[in-house]
Amino acid sequence: MIPRRLLLAALVALVLITQCALAETLTIEKTVENTDIQVGDDVTILIRFTNPFETEIPIQLVDKNVLGNNGLDIQCLERTLPSQRETTLAYEPIKPYAPGSYTLEPAMITYTSPKTGKKETVTSNALDITVNGTAVQGQAQGITTIYECGGQSIRSTSYSSGSSASVQIGGLTGTGGEGQQNQQEGDPGDRVQNNQMNQNTGAIKEEMQREMQKQQQMGDEFKKQIAENQEFQKKHQELLNNGYNLTNASVNPISNNTGDFELGYQKPDGETARLTGSMDNGSMQELMSQTSEDEGVIMAALEQNPEFQRLDHELNKSGFKRGVAAFDQLSQNQTQVTVPYGGEDGEKREVCADYVNGTIENVVIVGESGRDRDDLLWILMLALIICVACVASWLVYRKYLNKTRETPVQPVEKPESTEINYVAVSGGMLNEARSLFERGDEKEAYAKVSEALRFYFSHKFGDNRELTGIETVCLLENNNRDVQNVKEYFNRCELVEFAKSEPDPAEFWDMVGIADELIE
Repeated sequence: MIPRRLLLAALVALVLITQCALAETLTIEKTVENTDIQVGDDVTILIRFTNPFETEIPIQLVDKNVLGNNGLDIQCLERTLPSQRETTLAYEPIKPYAPGSYTLEPAMITYTSPKTGKKETVTSNALDITVNGTAVQGQAQGITTIYECGGQSIRSTSYSSGSSASVQIGGLTGTGGEGQQNQQEGDPGDRVQNNQMNQNTGAIKEEMQREMQKQQQMGDEFKKQIAENQEFQKKHQELLNNGYNLTNASVNPISNNTGDFELGYQKPDGETARLTGSMDNGSMQELMSQTSEDEGVIMAALEQNPEFQRLDHELNKSGFKRGVAAFDQLSQNQTQVTVPYGGEDGEKREVCADYVNGTIENVVIVGESGRDRDDLLWILMLALIICVACVASWLVYRKYLNKTRETPVQPVEKPESTEINYVAVSGGMLNEARSLFERGDEKEAYAKVSEALRFYFSHKFGDNRELTGIETVCLLENNNRDVQNVKEYFNRCELVEFAKSEPDPAEFWDMVGIADELIE
């Protein structure tokens, strides 16, 4: 029979082992920033991570937070948790426009454990949210679907204004080889922002991130303006009723309600269509749609035109083969069509025409052989001009050659190379910085301190060329010099000069004094 003390000790050890095992795993908790929520409030969902491994952990996050018809559907999001124990991820606020009780699904993360090397999956709690107040009608609402994993970035937003009309505007980018391009749909900023990850990033980076977020928000608001426009909804619905599906979208906003856009559509059989337009202060200025069927009608009308038939016959007789026509829609009632032709020797021709209100006009040919004769004439004229210039230059040279022979050439003494007193020059820059700061030009003063230090170290240890702050720090490190203070001074000068950081008088005068000691 096992003694009671031994059995109790074994149970205690088992509990401790279990707790230690549980402690060596990531944990996540889903919360809301403010629980007293009214219709139209900004609702910020937070994900709190606890990292017990004391090292950075790459994760994949899956989460869905939708309040009514507004929110985020994150199908996959790759991020890296910092080594600190607790980190919080904050999503962009969601505006609920309908009261009620909502249950947000648990978030799920997948990661590889640094201890075991095995892939593990952890889920958070579900989150119940109550929205109070009265429903707001007529507001455009959107659910943004995000997939950012494996080098792919896919975003699409399905907008709804409370009626049967629903418009989805989205984009697709890839990261093969040269990284993501800054498409209007892509990366000028994330809809998902990390509040505490990368906490040691500088003020310049934070300023850039705020600007990117501002651009992203402007783009999202412009998309909503498009989706709410009745004229756009009518054209969009007509294309959907004809069997087209929206495949891509490109927007170029100037403000929240001004800019231009182009949407691409495609049928399952491959036929395409596009819808382009522009808005000015929320008013649709020009909305144009054109389908493959429309282009077929234009091409059929062009082939019935007598002038086009004549030009096409002459080009075919001369050995030119017709290519695929290109269509440039100038307005809803006018399209310019260009038909390319290619010869066996690489010579090219184009037949251009205008399709205006169902009629073909202005059929002309571009690139006729007469242009080649004109090019040859220009070449001959240029050669003649060059010959005349050469003869004139030779006569001038002969005229002054004899005169030069009569006049003895006086030897030119080379000036002795002067060595720059870089210590004095650097000190002068610091004096100028003092004067600038006393006159109230604080940014210029910080910049002048940075310039003085870079000039001094460049001439003392380098090859007397202009250096950046980073190059100067590398130069000092290569010469086994202490770079900590100098590096901090450069960073501070850049923050004041470029990142709108407030200058500190005490800090400035202390920095100038130490710079004086370094130079002396």
